[in-house]
Amino acid sequence: MKRKIAILLMTGICLMNTVPCFASQSSMVSVSNSEEAQYTTLPDADTLQKDVGFRPKAPETLAGGYQFNSGHITELFDLDTNGAQINKHKGIDFQYLKKDNNTTKSVSLSAEPASGQSLSKDTIVIKHGEIDMYYGMAQANSLSWINGDVCYSLMDINKNVSKDEMVAMAKDMID
Repeated sequence: MKRKIAILLMTGICLMNTVPCFASQSSMVSVSNSEEAQYTTLPDADTLQKDVGFRPKAPETLAGGYQFNSGHITELFDLDTNGAQINKHKGIDFQYLKKDNNTTKSVSLSAEPASGQSLSKDTIVIKHGEIDMYYGMAQANSLSWINGDVCYSLMDINKNVSKDEMVAMAKDMID
């Protein structure tokens, strides 16, 4: 159930943060291929290139001791005014876990090609060198940024992962 909620929230963030490159109305949709994890071990860069068509950064661990747990390929596309699928592309959604004593915290890392995207200005902007990171807390704690030609997003639907933890994770990935 949490996985379905996470996918729905990621779709909502994509809808809020995606601006089409053209002047027609459209909506962004994200679909996961399977209920089960497609990756149970972290894929290498060549595998990701073959599976999704680009090479996102996908670390084994995130700052703060979060370990890769599982991952999915997502299929993303816009819907034009007639409901037809346009601008199809693939992305990744990886889950990272941190276990402390009797608690487990999780964070999701998503990546997709950045073409045609604009990140929401209705968030807290955090600068790291030349890169602007956008932190929001509406339905989930989330941090998004564009690095090169890839748009990354960290999300915690349970709101257990702090802004500072997410910023540290992003900075590690950027540097």
